[in-house]
Amino acid sequence: MSPNYLVKVGDCYRYRRRVPAEVAHLDPRKEVKISLKTRDLKTAQIKANIFNDQIESFWKSLIHSNNLKDFDQKYVAAVQLAKSYGFAYKTSEQVASSALSEITERLSKTENNTFGESKKVNTEALLGGIDKPKIPLTNCWELFERLVHARLANKSEEQIRKWKNVRKLAINNFISVTTVEHLDEVSRSEILKFWNWLNDRIRDGLKANTANKQLSFLKDILKTVSTKNEIDLDIGVLFAETFFKQTTNSRTPFEAKYVQEVLLPAIKTLNERDRYGFWAIADTGMRQTELFGLAPDDIFLDEKVPYIWIRPRKGYTLKTKDSERKIPLVGSALITFQKFPKGFSHLGNAECFSASVNNFLTENNLRPTKDHTAYSLRHTFKDRLRDYGEMGAPEEIIDELMGHKKPGVNYGRGHKLETKHRILSEIAYKI
Repeated sequence: MSPNYLVKVGDCYRYRRRVPAEVAHLDPRKEVKISLKTRDLKTAQIKANIFNDQIESFWKSLIHSNNLKDFDQKYVAAVQLAKSYGFAYKTSEQVASSALSEITERLSKTENNTFGESKKVNTEALLGGIDKPKIPLTNCWELFERLVHARLANKSEEQIRKWKNVRKLAINNFISVTTVEHLDEVSRSEILKFWNWLNDRIRDGLKANTANKQLSFLKDILKTVSTKNEIDLDIGVLFAETFFKQTTNSRTPFEAKYVQEVLLPAIKTLNERDRYGFWAIADTGMRQTELFGLAPDDIFLDEKVPYIWIRPRKGYTLKTKDSERKIPLVGSALITFQKFPKGFSHLGNAECFSASVNNFLTENNLRPTKDHTAYSLRHTFKDRLRDYGEMGAPEEIIDELMGHKKPGVNYGRGHKLETKHRILSEIAYKI
């Protein structure tokens, strides 16, 4: 913030800023003046920065809404205008119950600083002339989508579809349970109704992790929409201690011997795409979404050590930043990418692959338990690395190949591709 906005009047500091030319036609004040009510320079700087952010936000809203015909925009602008004068926005009832000194100061601002074409707008902002907007819960998803589009900038169409579906399901489930119709009416009791509904689903087999995701998505939607529309929902209180205790149920791995002696021979009767996809995962441990996320320029077959590079790009993101990694190609994975040097992204998606493989395993009685799925191959891959040699592969190498976050501070570039290739070559499956 420019130091010119901070001035000393007597012993106390004051925030003072000229109204920029680009908003002068919307805000007729020549200057914004706010007493910071402190003699301490550091405290004044902190307060001035807060007011400056509020004032700039207000000016941006003026440019965006211009003549403020829309009711919700008028409410947002009124809240921000009140803040720009140094007040929290209050309804008329709240203003009436305030201290006399505050009421007098609010009144003086409406007299001394008119806004726009009439004094009415100032009065609405400072004396509470506009009620909170009544946003129907059924509109929350559409409003949320508009507000968070930047989050989806680098996701693929498939990733965007999945991202939207689970969040839309959460708000729709909440709407089906709650007895209120508008966002500002959401209370702790309504969130607890949703918690009870999820708790009943857990008794019927829903996983606690899935229930917690529903709560998390709902919390994000309500917080984002209410914050943007200046609706005072205490999200922390609403969702306090509502998340379910999770048990750490890891995916059940296949035994490496079972994969080599039973699965790989049996899978040869599966359709070509899914058979080779299965082989690729078996000797790389990659996630199914990563298999179908590989682009042709992520596959390096002509190097001294052939490898794939799992990495984000425009229109495609990874599960976590630690998921980016290079994996040497050996055994069934090398055979796969020699057959499909351009990868699998043009042949379908991870969900179709998973459903097809799991159906095949079920129909051919190849699942030792109901918990064994195609994804179990990734966990088998980690077990094989742990069982490597007498001591197992170094934990750092395991994390690098799996795309897991390594404990502690990261130093250096990590282990050489040649080192990983040597380890993987010794545990590679034989096709």
